[in-house]
Amino acid sequence: MNDTSVLATCLARLSWPPERLAREINRRCGSGTISSKAPYNWLKGACPRRRLPYIIATILSDHLGEPITVEALWPGHFASAVPPQRRSSAQPRPAAPVQRPATLDPLTASVDWLVADDALPPPSRLRGEEIPGIAIEMLTARIQQLRQLDDSGSSGLVLDWALQDLQWAERMAAHYSYDASTGRQLHRIIAELGQLTAWLTADQGQDELSNSRFLAALGAARAAGDRPLAAYIISCMSYRAGWAGRPEEALRLIRVARKGSAQEDMGIGQALLATREARAHASLGDEAACQRALDDAAELSRAGRPSAEPLWAYWLTPAVMVADAGRAWLELGRPERAEPYLTRGIDMLQGSQPRNLLLHSASLAEARLARGELDGAAAAATDALALAEHVSSQRAHARLMALRRRFVRYDSAVARDIVQRADALLAAGRARAAC
Repeated sequence: MNDTSVLATCLARLSWPPERLAREINRRCGSGTISSKAPYNWLKGACPRRRLPYIIATILSDHLGEPITVEALWPGHFASAVPPQRRSSAQPRPAAPVQRPATLDPLTASVDWLVADDALPPPSRLRGEEIPGIAIEMLTARIQQLRQLDDSGSSGLVLDWALQDLQWAERMAAHYSYDASTGRQLHRIIAELGQLTAWLTADQGQDELSNSRFLAALGAARAAGDRPLAAYIISCMSYRAGWAGRPEEALRLIRVARKGSAQEDMGIGQALLATREARAHASLGDEAACQRALDDAAELSRAGRPSAEPLWAYWLTPAVMVADAGRAWLELGRPERAEPYLTRGIDMLQGSQPRNLLLHSASLAEARLARGELDGAAAAATDALALAEHVSSQRAHARLMALRRRFVRYDSAVARDIVQRADALLAAGRARAAC
């Protein structure tokens, strides 16, 4: 046994015997995927077959809370696994770019989901104490409560809470017994909690860790046989790729999500996927394709709700679709078309979803600045800054600081007032971080 290997080090840090790693793999991939002794061969230097290296790396990343790559686990076997990173021409290249590891490759995992055989046995476990039905009910209710708490802007609190619930659900899946029906419900819960923690991690700017959590959530959704939820998770990875300046990846991911869920009863969830495709086309400057996707979104929004709406879709409203259309037009450099959508979406959102309200108010300020309407831009920026006092979001903070830099260019009292407000917000944030 090679006690100095990265795999051996990871298992030692987790206090896991090799058999525990085998159980975790079988839990995610299905009973009997590997023997309990297979990890001993890997510790001696053997490399697992097919996608097992990526699954192992994801499991270790999730439990250690940091990215573990297949290249680190099996040096020399995956040197060419990572494709060259492509960037939008509008995004500056950092001085020392960090390459995303192959184990955290959303596109590969999403394509695997798209082409996978759905005729897999549902997850079940015969050993251990039986999971009581009330535990499933409690976790299901908790997910909705956590999402509603996040709507209030308490992202940090929600993330800590959701991670605890996720670990509890994963322990139940690994150590308790359950039939196929309960197994589907439990893995759907794991997928929803995984999506929520991944989204909140991304919102705090932790891109690599977010990748790992999204991929784990996708694996749980696959185990649950929930294609709409899996498509939603992939759409979130697409959206996050767009934030990070990877529009080509964003477009490929959202196309996979739409293709893989085209026959599903998702109602307005299908409209969300179409809107996110429009955003990806907008980031690439393709106005015609963006318009087609927005037309699809408008038609799908009118289709109404599905017969049994999933919990994750609660926040999807026409207001979200309208405001996101405005953002797409803004990204295309068409502020005159963006402003009516943004204004209408903000009006429809009033009283709900403060993070979205903040982001769209910042977009409205950008659109008005692009049109030379300084007073109107300052009014929208003031609304965004007021909301920022109650919203914990690194993404929102970055948007406001970018907006501040735009106002610095203007020599006027209203512009200076916005800059001063933004500086005060920044100072307050530093003070909170120091406490």
